[in-house]
Amino acid sequence: MYKLFYLPLHTLSRAAKLILYEKKLEFVTINEPIWQRRLEFLKINPEGSLPVTIDDRGINIIGVLNLVEYLDDNNVGEKFIGVDPLYRLEVRRIFKWIESKMHREVVDNIIEERVFKKIMGKGRPSSEALKAGRANLDNHLKYFEWILKKRTYLAGETLSAADILYAATLSSLDYLDEISWNKFIFSKKWYALMKSRPSFRDILDEKIYDIAPSKHYNNLDF
Repeated sequence: MYKLFYLPLHTLSRAAKLILYEKKLEFVTINEPIWQRRLEFLKINPEGSLPVTIDDRGINIIGVLNLVEYLDDNNVGEKFIGVDPLYRLEVRRIFKWIESKMHREVVDNIIEERVFKKIMGKGRPSSEALKAGRANLDNHLKYFEWILKKRTYLAGETLSAADILYAATLSSLDYLDEISWNKFIFSKKWYALMKSRPSFRDILDEKIYDIAPSKHYNNLDF
């Protein structure tokens, strides 16, 4: 059985969980508060980052894209990077945008500030960071809305790792009621399809820390 080191509302951890569900793998989830720098966890991943997946052979898989490519290369379940070289380029391009640019400009300024800063005992969220994060979020949503006007999924007409990571990211932001869905019609339609997938059930049922989810969070017809 696989093991997933995970943190609630952590967008990359959520993406890894979705991947494992989509690949129809059995796994257990281990909550890992990475700011504690546990020695046993650092022996597995010296970088101290999440997610980390350990497969049924004891192989450590660090990160989301590595997890997808490892499983794809071993022909486990549906392929989420794709086969066509041009399609694979687009999947990786969008994946990198979300994992790097969107995470830095949005996730760090909203989720880190509203959730993890408090848990780590670092005080109240910065109003400047929240303001910047929300402005950045609006810009990212506009960009992906433009993409989804032309495509069924982010990289084309089939589900990819980019969709899974974006859905995981939006799900955490939606939990905190940070998205004005009525402004983004195509994105809302896409996200409704994503959250109706069986892989999303566990995430939609999560109750996280002492934070109540948005009223529409687990509503499939929102």
